[in-house]
Amino acid sequence: MIGKYEIEVYNNKAHYFLSIKRNITILQGNSATGKTELIRLIQEYEENGVSSGITLKCEAKCTVLTMVDWERRLESLTGHIVFIDETASFLKTQRFAELVKGSDNYFVIVTRDDLGMLPYSIDEIYGLKNDEQKYRTYHKVYNEMFRLYNFDISKSIVPETVITEDSNSGYDFFSLVFPEKCISAHGKDNVYNEIRKVRQQSILAIVDGAAFGSEIGKILRYLKWSDSECTIYAPESFEYIILSSGLFDVPKEILDETYLHADSKRFMSWEEFFTYYLADITRNSVFQYGKAKLGEAFKTDGAVKKIVAVLPMNYGRIIH
Repeated sequence: MIGKYEIEVYNNKAHYFLSIKRNITILQGNSATGKTELIRLIQEYEENGVSSGITLKCEAKCTVLTMVDWERRLESLTGHIVFIDETASFLKTQRFAELVKGSDNYFVIVTRDDLGMLPYSIDEIYGLKNDEQKYRTYHKVYNEMFRLYNFDISKSIVPETVITEDSNSGYDFFSLVFPEKCISAHGKDNVYNEIRKVRQQSILAIVDGAAFGSEIGKILRYLKWSDSECTIYAPESFEYIILSSGLFDVPKEILDETYLHADSKRFMSWEEFFTYYLADITRNSVFQYGKAKLGEAFKTDGAVKKIVAVLPMNYGRIIH
């Protein structure tokens, strides 16, 4: 499934507007913000149509996946936006993660928990905000999505320690940019522990934002109460940085409208798509890209300068 979908759901008391463009979207936030009511409206519309008094507008079919025969239903669905409430106990199971991989559907999951088995984007974690004044005459509450994590880029720092999620090509590159400062966490699950190990130093943590969603909340909660000074740099992926650098002729829509190309059936996350795309366009060239190890062509002065130029940093300095 590809594309960007606008979803509008409303009755005489509540009005929701959502914009969905990746295979996994997470809705979080406090109680009483309308998340469960959104699921209820979609399910009631699915069961009773317009006679429910609910209107649902979307170019894709929307459905609610519940505990009732969920595996069989999910295996049979295609081209749907699948809504799931946090009360569904299968959310944290390996089987659910297996069925999401390769699914020709998008998923909107209401949960306050971190779903470590699913690679979802930092940019696709949302809360719902409501405006009771917008439909004041009708006492209607208008709800729309807002991104929970927005990283400010306004202050320069010089990190004493740089932690990369990647242990392969990305680590190779950032070791060149930050000589003798760079360490690898060897995977997204270990970034939190590596940050905790480094105390009373200025830290730069570089992660693949396209698949780091399950980890970011835990890290930010720790940093809120910690004495550590840590800047999180979360581009889509290291491959996205290279594709953005001008080192190769990449159509603008690949980077700006990725949702038209990153088919959820083939790519579990946009990180996987960018890795595939970069490897494909560099195949059989001196720049042939491999994720395991950075090729020597990427380490030349000219290539390094081009890649560094698109980062919020300049050889050891990063904008926070």
